[in-house]
Amino acid sequence: MRVNHYLPQPRFSRYMCYPESFGHYKEETNHREKRTAEQVPYYNLHVVMSGTGYVVQGNQKVRLHAGTGFLYGEGMPQEYYSDEGEPWDIRWVHFFGEGLPGLFDWKMGGKVWVFAWVGVTRLPGLLDQLLVNGESFIQEKETQISALLYEILMELLQNGEDLNGTPAIGLRQTMLKTADWIKAECTNQLTLEHMAAFSGYSSYYFSRQFHQIMGKTPSEFLLESRLLKAKELLSSTNWSVKHIAERLGFSQCSYFIRRFRLAEGHTPEQFRVLRGVNQSIGYKKEI
Repeated sequence: MRVNHYLPQPRFSRYMCYPESFGHYKEETNHREKRTAEQVPYYNLHVVMSGTGYVVQGNQKVRLHAGTGFLYGEGMPQEYYSDEGEPWDIRWVHFFGEGLPGLFDWKMGGKVWVFAWVGVTRLPGLLDQLLVNGESFIQEKETQISALLYEILMELLQNGEDLNGTPAIGLRQTMLKTADWIKAECTNQLTLEHMAAFSGYSSYYFSRQFHQIMGKTPSEFLLESRLLKAKELLSSTNWSVKHIAERLGFSQCSYFIRRFRLAEGHTPEQFRVLRGVNQSIGYKKEI
């Protein structure tokens, strides 16, 4: 089965991303593509839903299965094919756009990006929505289709896992869950050891992997979570700055004020003034 949808050029030329074509191939034992760089003016995304296939990287052949996929940049030679004995079920998108190099160059480094998407639970549904839009395309759907493709790409960039290196499959989800736990527990006295214990890894390994995945160290993320909570309390209570600092686990009020000013550009009290917070509204008794 081969489903192919081709779209007309969009009326608006400045979309961040827009599909030239997309489709769904299943049980195609002879599906094989080999293209030169000159033949490929678009980015090429393939997502494997089931079955097996291969993507060629130089002299290497990478085996793909359900929960994996690959992305070629524009102007890159491409070679990939389905396994004849266990043909893959794939969703694919060829696309272009104004800001794509800035989105993908850091991830791809001039090579095909081979990834795992097992943690991207929303991806199958988003791809199905894209296919539905292709069945009855009308011009008014341009913006919706561009936004849908952007959502697909962002889900993969943020949650897809690189099969060519770290992080290992499942590690990203563990770090994301740990980050959610840190945010929920940020008013408590958390140490690196506490955070590492929740993740199930050693302090050294947790710190290194958390930084790689989240883009900031555990202590930086904890501080950010506390400052976000501080803004919530400054806006919704008439608690003193000192009391808020104590509730958020800061040992010294002066340190809290200094970190808040560095992050926001003004003091907690100035934040209240700038936000027009009336301290008689949203009163909470200091406890």
